[in-house]
Amino acid sequence: MGDIRGRMGRAPYPDLQGGIWIHAVSVGEIGVARNLLSALRKARPGCRVGLSVTTAAGRELAESTLSREASIFAYPFDLAGPVERALDATRPGLVLLTETEIWPLFLERAARRGVPVALVNGRISERSFRGYRRVRPFLHGALSRISLFAMQSAEDARRVRQLGADDARVLVTGNLKYDLPAAPPFPDAERLRAASNGRPIIVAASTGEGEEAMVLDAWQQLAPRPLLVLAPRRPERFDGVAAVAKSRELTLVRRSSRPPVVSLAPDVYLLDSIGELASVYREATVAFIGGSLVARGGQNPIEAWAAGAPAVAGPHMENFRDVAAAGQERGILARVDDPTALARELAAALAAPEQTRRRAADAARFVEENRGAADRTAAAVLALLDASAVEGARA
Repeated sequence: MGDIRGRMGRAPYPDLQGGIWIHAVSVGEIGVARNLLSALRKARPGCRVGLSVTTAAGRELAESTLSREASIFAYPFDLAGPVERALDATRPGLVLLTETEIWPLFLERAARRGVPVALVNGRISERSFRGYRRVRPFLHGALSRISLFAMQSAEDARRVRQLGADDARVLVTGNLKYDLPAAPPFPDAERLRAASNGRPIIVAASTGEGEEAMVLDAWQQLAPRPLLVLAPRRPERFDGVAAVAKSRELTLVRRSSRPPVVSLAPDVYLLDSIGELASVYREATVAFIGGSLVARGGQNPIEAWAAGAPAVAGPHMENFRDVAAAGQERGILARVDDPTALARELAAALAAPEQTRRRAADAARFVEENRGAADRTAAAVLALLDASAVEGARA
């Protein structure tokens, strides 16, 4: 739930003085906000920007990476008191909601004050689309208060139009996650490489409940076994995942433990930190994209590709259907149905290192070719901000 006091509107808010309020729910959306914020700073250096978050993990990452670029605060609960207090204090000229954030009361209160709201990096998954269609009559009012829908793809744009968005307000700007900056070197790279002892490194990224056991099932079928980096999606699961590995009598190194590696070749390296996954991808031979062997809709493979890591994912990639389809077509994302198939795919990648290196280079090129959404989105939202300022001056 994050900062309850802040979400109730009882914590201090920044005064944005007609600037931009960006809302990012958690860790994944922080990356979107970071990329857009960079483009906004370039286009409008003096503009005040605030970044709200919902979860504790998102708040931690935002404060550690973006506190010099934007004021960080808690997003209010969608209740009259918290929303009114937040809008009173921040005085934004424009609010940007990331991806699928549609809060009816917030939208109504922002509209009442004449504050335009845009949905940026918008996406509507198949599952969300089915759910939204069932409440389409109730959703119409909320969508009518969104001034701009900057959608990731033509399919996302089609879906939001079918839900009732005004066609004139819908743009396809592309996926902001392709505009991510180069990941910095991993601070624990020396210890990680020592742990690998010359072996390839497989990164299992953003894994969900029950998925680590499936990945370990696949990994244990490999011979010889590479070093496996487990990176659970939620921090509260770190200890539980460590226990799963230890229950199999595997040797484990944790990112958070500072003593030197005892074993020359531990089985598992647990990435129990926030915001370092992109850097760890730089050390990977191949990456498994979590949330995809279990029915969680998958996670985003773009960070892995940008770091030069070809990827493997399970059958559940609904949340990133277009990205996954493009990766499959390009040959930089392989799809598997179960742990046995995952083991076969990983074994094939490790057995053909030259081919895997070529796929890695192509993955990085693919990301580079798809950059530009941040600049397109920044131009669209700044035009909206300027139009609103002119309208406000006339009033």
